[in-house]
This record gives sequence, structure tokens and C-alpha cells, in this order.
Amino acid sequence: MLFAAERLMTSCHLSIDLVIGDVAITQGKSYWACCVDPSSYLVKVGVGLESKLQEWFQVPQDVVSPRYDPDSGHDSGAEDTTVEVPPPYAFLTIGMGKILLSHGSALTSRDPNGCTVPLPPRIGVCLDYEQGKVSFYDAVSFRELWECGVDCSGPVCPAFCFIGGGALHLQELVANKQERKVTIGGFAKLD
Repeated sequence: MLFAAERLMTSCHLSIDLVIGDVAITQGKSYWACCVDPSSYLVKVGVGLESKLQEWFQVPQDVVSPRYDPDSGHDSGAEDTTVEVPPPYAFLTIGMGKILLSHGSALTSRDPNGCTVPLPPRIGVCLDYEQGKVSFYDAVSFRELWECGVDCSGPVCPAFCFIGGGALHLQELVANKQERKVTIGGFAKLD
């Protein structure tokens, strides 16, 4: 059913709600976690270039899906092996109590050999701005679910898409982890 819901996005108009985080990340490593209601139809959790997300937000939702560029004729390009520039966004696809994964390619691939894994209680997202990559984790067991490149040529924001209804609870605020030196009683410690 999750594969069918993912394909459905290309052929019909569904209600799509895009929520963009009010924190723009411009450096360092940032981490946050969220819980997705297992009964959600289709939810996308991820990050994107602030400028690209703002473009999507300003276009009426019945004209364009935040998942597709109307001029490109295909998804973000993450599945193209010849594209050297990472896509402007990366989303983990979640729906009906499962996460859509595909073997060795972007989650947005239409690969029929893709698989689903059970939805963990919490999903962690870690953005490494300098490396230009985002990792998705089971935030309870710390098992990595998926990692991919993302364009970090400008401010990057957390983003959430709700397609056909869903619910999400942000567990931890976006935190920018910077190493800092703390001196306690003459002893130096790195946080």
C-alpha cells in the first residue's frame, strides 16, 4: 500500500501540507527527532534548501507537489547516477506504520525491489552541513535507516510534508552541536 501511495502522488491531486522549520541551518551538525503517527497516510520528514522550500510554499498546492519540479519531468534527481550536484532536498517517506526504503538508491525511487521497514517510535534526523549530507535514524536503537547527500549551498531548513492526512510530534528542537571547551576546576573538557 505504501508503494501505491507513493506512486499515487504522480497521478492525482491530493491535499499536501508543507511545514517548514523556522530555523535555518548554515553550519555545523544539527539533530532533531520526531514521532510520526502510525496511522498517517503519507508523511515526508526531511530537509531542504530554504530558497527551494519557499518556492514550493508560494506556489498554490494544486499546481505543484513539493516533491516534484514541474519542469523536470522526474523526481529530485537523487536517483540519477550521473548527477553530481546533490538534490536541494531529502525526505524520508513514511506511511501506514512503515518507512519506504529502496536498495542502494534514493528513497524516492520507483524501484519495485524497494522494501518497507516498521516505523520506529522516534525518527532522528542529523544534518551535517559542511559534508552536505543528511542521515535518518531509528532514534530509539540509533540504527541508521538512510543517508544521502543534500545541497547545502545556502540555508537548509527542516521540512515536513503531510499528504492525505497525518500527524507528527517534534520530540527535540533543532540543536546545532558545536564543540566548546568548558573548564571545571582547572580541568578542560570538550562538550
